[in-house]
Amino acid sequence: MVAVVAVIFDHLIHWPSGGFVGVDVFFVISGFLITSLLLREHEKTGSISFIDFYRRRIKRILPAATLVIVATVTAAFFLFNRFRFDQTFWDGVWGTFFAANWRFASAGTDYFQQDGPVSPLQHYWSLSVEEQFYFVWPWLMLLIFVLMGKKRSGSQAQARRWILSVISVISVASFAWSMYETATNPTWAYFSTFSRAWELGVGAIIAVLAGVFARIPPAVRPLLGWVGLAGIIASLFVIDGTIPFPAPWAALPVLATALVIIAGTGGEQRFVWPIMNPVATYLGDISYSLYLWHFPLIVLLAPFFPPGDLAYYLVTATAILVLSAASYHLVENPIRKSTWLEAKPSQRRRSRRRQRPGHSALPVVALASVALVATVLVVLALAPRAPGATATARPPAASIEPTDPVVSAEGAAADLAAEISVAASATEWPVFNPSLDNLADQRVPQWTDNGCLDVDSNNEELCVYGSGAPTKTAVVLGDSIATSWLPAVIGALEPRGYQVRALTKQGCPVAQAAVYPSGQSTEVYAACADHQAWATDRVAEIQPDLIILSDSFLSIRRLVSEAEGGAAQAEWEGAFGAAIDALPAGTSKVALMAPPGSENLQECYTPISKPSDCVRPIMEDWFILRDAESAVAAEKGVTFIDTRDWFCLGDRCPSFVGTAAVYADSGHLTGTYSARLAPVLEQALATAALDSIE
Repeated sequence: MVAVVAVIFDHLIHWPSGGFVGVDVFFVISGFLITSLLLREHEKTGSISFIDFYRRRIKRILPAATLVIVATVTAAFFLFNRFRFDQTFWDGVWGTFFAANWRFASAGTDYFQQDGPVSPLQHYWSLSVEEQFYFVWPWLMLLIFVLMGKKRSGSQAQARRWILSVISVISVASFAWSMYETATNPTWAYFSTFSRAWELGVGAIIAVLAGVFARIPPAVRPLLGWVGLAGIIASLFVIDGTIPFPAPWAALPVLATALVIIAGTGGEQRFVWPIMNPVATYLGDISYSLYLWHFPLIVLLAPFFPPGDLAYYLVTATAILVLSAASYHLVENPIRKSTWLEAKPSQRRRSRRRQRPGHSALPVVALASVALVATVLVVLALAPRAPGATATARPPAASIEPTDPVVSAEGAAADLAAEISVAASATEWPVFNPSLDNLADQRVPQWTDNGCLDVDSNNEELCVYGSGAPTKTAVVLGDSIATSWLPAVIGALEPRGYQVRALTKQGCPVAQAAVYPSGQSTEVYAACADHQAWATDRVAEIQPDLIILSDSFLSIRRLVSEAEGGAAQAEWEGAFGAAIDALPAGTSKVALMAPPGSENLQECYTPISKPSDCVRPIMEDWFILRDAESAVAAEKGVTFIDTRDWFCLGDRCPSFVGTAAVYADSGHLTGTYSARLAPVLEQALATAALDSIE
């Protein structure tokens, strides 16, 4: 009850800050229960039946989990765009085969997907961790029992000691690995079975030592229960997304949960009333269904309500409770108690005679029916869809190639401004060209095809573009935002005889500021400092005619100093100024401001949304970065280009212009839009009267 309520509160209202530790509580409970069942079975029968064990796991886990996956994928067909539906479908496939944690770990460490829409099935990662653990742990236990049974002196007690030793070693090794991986790759650590096994191992250790804990005096048990419960509650507020997790901080809820379990190993606990009352007990009974249903409903219902609307929270909370209760009573519990998958036909027949006709079959039939309907919908969804209506009455400027000599730079800028104005107030979606079926494919080709998101000495020559007979050289420095500017830069400079060389690295700004890498890492991005030094040396060797610099405004949020507002601006001014000073003094330099970003079309473009849902105001961090870099540019004699008018109408920034998506996510330009900005950028450079581009 405590675990599932904490998780639901965290996901629904984002409070308390550490509500996600409810999953860690689940892990300990699960490790304790499963190991206890296996030990009791061996003590009673002298063996462990893996057929019975996995049959029970299938009956307990699969029906309800499959029902939620099928229902979620079905809803996604009607509520999501094609790209997001495809993602949800494959999330469901991975979840069905208990591998969702590896899929989400991979997505979370993919620089492009970090800012992608949240999957309504993301919570299936924890089920995958548990089941992967149980694909291994029972076999290890049986192996120990078999080896001990072959020894004449072997006994149950000795076998338990060996099991205790093995699970202790596994847990210590897993915790050590979790410490390392949390520091070096926190996203992967969060989802990894290897980084989480120690939490299930703690529960298993309690199960092995249950006989010892049963001798704890009854008077002490309530004290242990209250201390453990207080520890869990404290972890909900002490832990947040800024501290190292899962190791070492997950130890707080894990050990606190261990105390609560230990307090109850000697019999029913009567005095810890917060978790022993009828309401808590019922919520605990339906906790699995609550966990399965809560996250899809939170994600799927959000588009129907304005952000922060009280009705959203009330409707979602009610839907979670009602659907979970129905799922528990109509699917989860009946199937768990049914004779489905029973090993002996005679036992199945006797069990059926004790039940009402059709009672246990009804949930299975219902589940199969929903699965059949969803399968048909999936097949239909994978077929090409007809495009919708256009939002603009005139041919978009995007249909004209930016390099067309007929189109003047001034004309391109005027057309662009008009298109942005139309997009910012559009009431219908355009017929997108390129299609939005997969925005990941629309990233700039220098990123997707050439690997110029991370340039070093090994691939530098693959990131050279422009004129075949260059007379001048330009270098582009910065992070992934600088990479996404490359089509515009190449289109603007190639006609003037430029060779363009990219020296960019994801998450690594030009400014010589100490930053964290993208994601949840708490370690300084040391590789960024190394890259900055290497890029500075290469620029000194190349001696380019022009240097273009651009950084993501979100870098402000990754400062190791955690400075905000004016303090962040002052720090960035110093760091950006130092970077300018390190570059050749006689080279023309241009600070190209990052795009302000907009809503992620992968998430906000749906069959039930409207264009205004995909319009976003400019974030405060963008203004901080702009003010810092423009001030340094003025001081150092560097050209500064404020790009806001290329993306926004005032403070309103649409996610598409004409028929093209502006961003491949919420901040990185698509190849189409970046190329379209080439004549606009060329005009801005010419207006700045830079000698190097004359």
